[in-house]
Amino acid sequence: MAIRSGAGTGVIVSLVVFVLATVFLLVLSIVFYVGNREQIETVRNAESMLQVYATSRERSDDYVIKFVALADAANQSVTGYLNDQLEQRNRMLTGNPSETIERLQIQFSGNVSESSPLVLTLTNLQSQIKSVKQELDARVEELASSHETIQSLNDQLVSQAQSKEAEVQRVKVEWQDVQDGAKSLNIKSDDEFKRRTDYLEEVKEENIERMQDAEERVEELIGERAQLLSTIDDLRSKINSNRMNTVDPSLLVDGRVLEVGSGNEVFINRGELDHIVLGMTFDIYESASQLRFDEGGNLPRGKATIEVVKVGPTTSTAKIKRSTSSQPIIRDNIIVNPVYDPDYKFSFIVHGNFDADGDGEPESNNSFIKNQISRWGGIVIEDDGVIPGDLDFLVLGITPRKPTHQPSRGASPAMMDAYAKQQRAYDDYENLQEAAKAAQVPILTANRLDVLTGHRSR
Repeated sequence: MAIRSGAGTGVIVSLVVFVLATVFLLVLSIVFYVGNREQIETVRNAESMLQVYATSRERSDDYVIKFVALADAANQSVTGYLNDQLEQRNRMLTGNPSETIERLQIQFSGNVSESSPLVLTLTNLQSQIKSVKQELDARVEELASSHETIQSLNDQLVSQAQSKEAEVQRVKVEWQDVQDGAKSLNIKSDDEFKRRTDYLEEVKEENIERMQDAEERVEELIGERAQLLSTIDDLRSKINSNRMNTVDPSLLVDGRVLEVGSGNEVFINRGELDHIVLGMTFDIYESASQLRFDEGGNLPRGKATIEVVKVGPTTSTAKIKRSTSSQPIIRDNIIVNPVYDPDYKFSFIVHGNFDADGDGEPESNNSFIKNQISRWGGIVIEDDGVIPGDLDFLVLGITPRKPTHQPSRGASPAMMDAYAKQQRAYDDYENLQEAAKAAQVPILTANRLDVLTGHRSR
């Protein structure tokens, strides 16, 4: 029994020890479990707080590692290092370490963008400032140089003013000498003028009687000339009237119509050997009996007008410029051009300027009228201001304008020459016209010449 008691005690002790050990382990496990839970919660809280500053992914990035190294080198926390860097940059930008990004954006709005950062903008501004400074320096140098130039010019002006003042004084002295000489010359001129006036008065008194006799003789000669001119006009009028009534109409016939073409063509019996040229025009009449001059010395208009377009040796081709359906052109009709004559060349004097193109302005010469007459077989006589006895026609241009105001005594030589030229042109025109009328020579204008030759319709 004793042995059993000892064995049971040991068991009991062992059991108690086991139970105690178990309880202790349980308690220790509970303690450890509770401590571990607190540690895990602490770690989770620390992790959450760390996430505020940097996520787990960001903490593995190079720039975070770089910040940690820089903060460690500066013996600062990362947050303290970054805050210190931010404050320093804010001071550099605005002078305020607590400046916000929003305030910075407002202050630098318009000057800073993603494509144009502040550093680049500052660099450009510095470059511009440097350029402006260089330009200002150059302007300062130019101003300095200009100032020196101005000073030099001022010195020259002062020197020139002094020189001019001396020259003015010298000229004043010379001018005084000139005035003195002029006074002396005026006195001498007055004496000479008085002497010449007295001499002219003496000459005038000596010759006044001769002048009166000459004037009376001139008046007598003028009266005699008027009587002679009146007698000449009467005689010429009688001669011309008799001449007009005795003109043989057949002498005015210049040719005949050989044939009338099917179209607008007419063939005549005059050609190059008869002095026919291209462009010459003729009026067509039935017979020579129609060629009777009226009181004004004009022929009646023909029934048609033709213009030469092709010239052969003895015949020519003409086109019809004007015709009348009631009076057709037929074979053996006569052709007439008062200026043209196959056996006689009419003589002309062409005087003045003519308007060739109808623009109202006369041409510089009248050669085109002379050439036209020469092409029609006429003879152009040199215009020397005289009407010869055998002249057939006088062709006058536009009447020159008569000058109304004579230049003053102080006018320039060019003005005096222009006045004299205009007066001479007007006088020559009037004198030639009066001479032609006195000689009963027909006077034609350019238009009248074209009408008579059939070149232009009446």
